[in-house]
Parts: sequence; C-alpha cells; structure tokens
Amino acid sequence: MSQSTDLARAQQRFARRQRLVRWKGWLPWAIGGLVVVLAGLTVWIFYFSSLLAVTGVQVTGTDTVPEATIVEVAGAPIGTPLAKVDLSAIADRVRTVPAVADAQVTRAWPNRLEIVVTERVPVVVVTDGKKFELVDATGVSFKSVPTRPDGLPEALVVGARRDVTIRSVVTVSAALPVALRAQVASISAASPDSITLNLGSGVKVVWGSSDDSARKAEVLSVLMKRQARTYDVSAPDLPVTKGEKK
Repeated sequence: MSQSTDLARAQQRFARRQRLVRWKGWLPWAIGGLVVVLAGLTVWIFYFSSLLAVTGVQVTGTDTVPEATIVEVAGAPIGTPLAKVDLSAIADRVRTVPAVADAQVTRAWPNRLEIVVTERVPVVVVTDGKKFELVDATGVSFKSVPTRPDGLPEALVVGARRDVTIRSVVTVSAALPVALRAQVASISAASPDSITLNLGSGVKVVWGSSDDSARKAEVLSVLMKRQARTYDVSAPDLPVTKGEKK
C-alpha cells in the first residue's frame, strides 16, 4: 500500500509539473494576445467609435467677436472621433476672422474641442476722411466703424502705399511715451516718410519716417521742455523748433 500510495503521489506531482510547464509556455502567448486585443479595442474606441466623438465646442478669449461666429468659422466636425480631428486646420480657419490675431485649439476629453482666441487690439484708428478703420500693433486693419472711437489716436492716411504708411504710423505711435501718446489728437501721413503728430494743444511734431522712432521719442521728450508751436525731430541729431516762446 505504501509503495502504491507513493507512486500515485509522484504521478500527481509529475502531472502538476507538466501542467505548470505547459502553462508557462502558453503564458507569454496569452499575455501577447490580451495586449493585442486591448490595443485593438483602444484604437477602435478612440478612432472609430462614437464614444469619444465631438459633441460640442467651447470658445474662450472673445470680447468683440461673437462666439457663434468663431464656432461657425471653425467648422468643428461634430460626430467625428476626437482623436481624428485636425486641430491645426480648425485653428487656421479661425485665424481668417479679421479681428482674430491668433487661435489655439485643443482636445477636451472626452467629447469637446476648446478654442482659445486672441483678439486684435486696436492701437490707432485710421481714416481717409470717409471711414474709420481699427488697426492693431502689427499694422493690420481689421475692422471698419462708422464713427471715431474714443481713446485712440486718429491717423489721417492718404496717398499711395497706404498699407506701408499705416504700418509706419503704428510704429511711431508705439514708440511714443504713454504721457505723450495721450496728448496726440491725430496723426497725419501722406506717405511713410511724412508723418506729423498733431497734439491737442495745437502743437505739431514733424516726425518724418518711422525710422529711429525710439531715438526721436527721446529727443522730443527733451525738446518739449521748451515751449514751441512746432517740433521737428525728422532728423533726430539735428532737431528744430519753430514758434518758440521766449
């Protein structure tokens, strides 16, 4: 009995070892198969199913541009899996809105797109005597308005090369110290090389071109310690005053 019992136990131990060996041999294949299945399921969920599809758009950063306009221009592909959406294409479309300086589009899992808009900020209002155009710091005219808005210097721009002249005017305005810019009632420019500042007190500043605007602003700040009717800083190394009060 003892020998037969020992034999049976030995056979059982051998059978268990065989099963363990077989299981160890199949385990990598089982794990690999599970990984493949999970990977396929993940790809299907993210790229082909409606579980993570676009259902809406969130817009932030707008002030003057209606959100509805951004959503319409963005043309977000509602119902398309979020992972397959071309974010760059949407951002490029939003940037075509004249008042938009930049746009960033990101995925907001599980089902939405987020569009962050940076609007253009007007620094000067340009007119030809008939209409008023809001112009930002890059010289881009992005909106026409029927009346002159408060708080912005007005630039009367006429003649050829209008776009170049507008950019020159913006460069000059940006170079002015804040206190001096607040005194500017209007800016006249018949060309990029003939810019004149008209101060609210009736004083004129002959600026010339936008070249060396930072230097001209420094010279003008010193020159205006003298009371005069006209300051000419078009040649900043040889500034001139006219109508100076004694």
